[in-house]
Amino acid sequence: MKKIIGPHHLLPKESFPEAKTVVSFFLPFEKKLVNLNWQSPDPVKEWIQAKSETDCLIGKINEKLKAELAEENIQSVVPGTDFDYKSKGFDVTWSHKSAAYAAGLGTFGVNQMLITKAGCAGRFGTLLISAEIPPNPRPKEEFCRYKKGERCLVCVDRCPAGALSIRGLDKEKCYKYLQKNARAFPELNQFACGKCATGPCALRSR
Repeated sequence: MKKIIGPHHLLPKESFPEAKTVVSFFLPFEKKLVNLNWQSPDPVKEWIQAKSETDCLIGKINEKLKAELAEENIQSVVPGTDFDYKSKGFDVTWSHKSAAYAAGLGTFGVNQMLITKAGCAGRFGTLLISAEIPPNPRPKEEFCRYKKGERCLVCVDRCPAGALSIRGLDKEKCYKYLQKNARAFPELNQFACGKCATGPCALRSR
C-alpha cells in the first residue's frame, strides 16, 4: 500500500496490530440516482445526500459486523480515513478504494474510480479483523473500457472541472470544483460531484 499510494498510508497492522484480514465491501447506488446525475449538468442534491447516507449505512454495517464477530471471539477495527486538506493536503491514512483494489473487488478506471462487477457508482467500506480468511483472487482483466483498448473516455468528457485526462486526475482542480459544489447545498456539508461515475462503468464492469 505504501509503495502504491505513499508512505503516509497505513498498513493494516499499523492501524490494528492483530489484523490478519482486510474485509472490503461495496454498496452500489441505485440506477435512478445514477441517471439523475447523468442527466443534470449541475450538482445533484440527491447524489450528495446518497453519499452521506451510504457512508452512515456503512458505519452501521461495520458496527453490526463487529458485534457479530465479537461473539466468535474475533476482534475487528474500522480504519480511520480523516481528510485534512489544510494540514495534510490530499494524503489520507487509509483509502477504502485502494483497500478494495488490493482485496480483488475491481480495477481502477481512467476516472480514478474502482470499477467493480457492480460498477463504480457507490461507496466502499473496510473492516480489519483478527481472523485469517483466504483472499479473493484479483481480476485478471481490466474493467475500464478504455484500458481494455475500447473507445470510451466518457468520464473525461463528463468532468465539469476539466480535472480528468488519460494522464490521471488533477486533484487540485477536482477539489476546487467540489468546494464550489458544496456551496450549492451548504446544509448538507458534503463534498461530492460524481459526474465521472455516471458513464458506462457506473453500474457494471462491462
